[in-house]
Amino acid sequence: MERTLRPYNQEEIRLLRNRKFSTWQHFENFGMKWIGATIVFIVPLLLFEKFVKEVPPSTELPILIVLELIAILLVLYWMNKSGELDWNRNIEKEIKSGQAEVISIKTETVVKRKDPKDFGSGFYLKIDDSKTLYLQGQYYDELQYSRRFPNSDFSIVRSKQTGEMIDIKAAGKYLKPIRKIEPFTKEQYESGMIHYDGEILEIAIDEIK
Repeated sequence: MERTLRPYNQEEIRLLRNRKFSTWQHFENFGMKWIGATIVFIVPLLLFEKFVKEVPPSTELPILIVLELIAILLVLYWMNKSGELDWNRNIEKEIKSGQAEVISIKTETVVKRKDPKDFGSGFYLKIDDSKTLYLQGQYYDELQYSRRFPNSDFSIVRSKQTGEMIDIKAAGKYLKPIRKIEPFTKEQYESGMIHYDGEILEIAIDEIK
């Protein structure tokens, strides 16, 4: 396995820019969250009116306005906290100042770990007799359906800053996992005794259970 750092090429810049949200996508993301927040705030008021006491219109309207303002502020805070509001700006920043981390792997042995929580399956790839690379994500599942991954010779392009995969190039042959192992248990997740995407394990692939 080989890791290198370099600037993004034109194809990778195109792939990054394709991930930017359009104006409509921003509006749609905000709208769906706003509707959800509105339901959360308005339903209790409707239930109060139905089962407890009717609220006069002169009082109900100011309450609704305040609740809607709270819902909008909450959604904006949520979107800012999750990085959605700055998503496009961060992509441009990544293009200008970020670095591509290229991981080149040649392997002959792959073990697949099942996915219990829609995180994507995990794949253990033999580096040598004492080291194993672990990769996990829904994109690897998608590539497996087209038999591009796992592969005997491939390169992954990721953001050095975030670790997010940008592209994968397969140059070898499709490798069928030699075995499948059960997903991580709830106890393993809670204790942190799990493996993470891109992690290099100091263990032989035959010893992984």
